[in-house]
Amino acid sequence: MPVQVRRLDPQSRKQVRDFLDLPFRIYREIPQWVPPLQMEARAMLDRQRNPFYAHSEAAFFLAYASAEAPPTGRLAVLDNAHYNTYNQEHTAFFYLFECAHQPETAAALFEAAFDWARRRGLNQVIGPKGFTALDGMGLLVKGFEHRPAFGIPYNPAYYTELVEAAGFAPCGDTVSGYLSPQTPFPEKI
Repeated sequence: MPVQVRRLDPQSRKQVRDFLDLPFRIYREIPQWVPPLQMEARAMLDRQRNPFYAHSEAAFFLAYASAEAPPTGRLAVLDNAHYNTYNQEHTAFFYLFECAHQPETAAALFEAAFDWARRRGLNQVIGPKGFTALDGMGLLVKGFEHRPAFGIPYNPAYYTELVEAAGFAPCGDTVSGYLSPQTPFPEKI
C-alpha cells in the first residue's frame, strides 16, 4: 500500500498528538535523545501563540502506512517571509523531520513539502532549519554515541541517507565538542 501523506489540521487534537508523539516512538530505544519540552513543541503549531505566524506560513505533514496505523513520519515546511524579503529569495525551509527508516515514507513527505513550496512560488527548499535562529538546524552526522550539546540536533544516523535521497546536499558544518568529566584541564582554566 502506498504511503498516505496528510496535511496536519491544527484543530485536530489527534493529529496534533500524533505529530508531537512521533519522535517518542522513533527514539524510544535511543538513550542519547533529549526530548523537546512539550509546551514548546506544542507552541510551534499554535498559530495564535507563535509569533512566526504574524508574518509567515508553515504547513505540517504526517505520513501513514495505513489509515488505522500510527504515523511513520512527519515534516514541517516553512515560508519565512522576513527571510525571503531580506535576502530577496523564494526559499522554503524544512524542519521537524522525523521518520522511521523507510525511504518511501521520507520521499512522500518531502514531495508533499516540495509541492506546498512550489504552490507558494518558492523555488528552493533548504534545511533542516527552524522557525528562528535559535532552533537547532542541520543533521547530526557524527557523534551519535553522545547526548547533543545545547542547540545541536540529534537524529538517527539513517536520516542523512533519507534527506540526501530527497535531493539535499550538505552545505556546511557545525562542530560541537565533547569533554569527558575525566578530561584534565590545564591549571589556568
